[in-house]
Amino acid sequence: MEIWSHEGNLYEVVSFYCLPEDAWRYELDGLSGAPGTGPHITVAIPDATPDDGPFTPEPARLAVVHVGGGETPWPVLRRFLDLVESSGDLVNNEASPTEDVELPSSNNVWWHDGQRFEVNSFHFGEHDAWCYELCEVKPEAEGNDYIEVRIPDASPDSGPFIPEAADRVTLTIHGSWTIPWPMFRRFIEAIKASGDIVGDPPEPDDPEPSTLAG
Repeated sequence: MEIWSHEGNLYEVVSFYCLPEDAWRYELDGLSGAPGTGPHITVAIPDATPDDGPFTPEPARLAVVHVGGGETPWPVLRRFLDLVESSGDLVNNEASPTEDVELPSSNNVWWHDGQRFEVNSFHFGEHDAWCYELCEVKPEAEGNDYIEVRIPDASPDSGPFIPEAADRVTLTIHGSWTIPWPMFRRFIEAIKASGDIVGDPPEPDDPEPSTLAG
């Protein structure tokens, strides 16, 4: 387990084998604020040999990301994803040559194993920010589950959009849902490729020694 600190907020990061799921899990949970307010992000990597020997990861295209509520600063999100991707548990993690990382201004449709996802990019005047949204398009959906990366505008009242520094960027989770890892990763990589993430975010403070077991 690790405890991370960023701008006065604490985050717990754990890694463990989940027997009911037959998967290795990496979890990020917000510890500050009221219980249940999040953020909560879990990357679950299925075990190819659950009944025989040590954990053997399935290909990364079968991994999923469980998200549930809350707001995650971009530096914390980046650190968490760097941890997961450097673990060696995501195998065959290269993006497909057909997966364009460029995002048009609206209504970009992505597909994964028969699931349809929509990506939107727009200026959100109410919050003086540029927003990127990812949601799954399901006719039977009852809720409004989506994730949103919000980049504050450094000059909202004068001229074109100018992104604030990366440590002001946030990932906001609306609802609770499960995203295929390839879609989540593609979404994050597309935002990074947009040029709107300015500067390398600083690493969050780490007040306690790392004891995370992978």
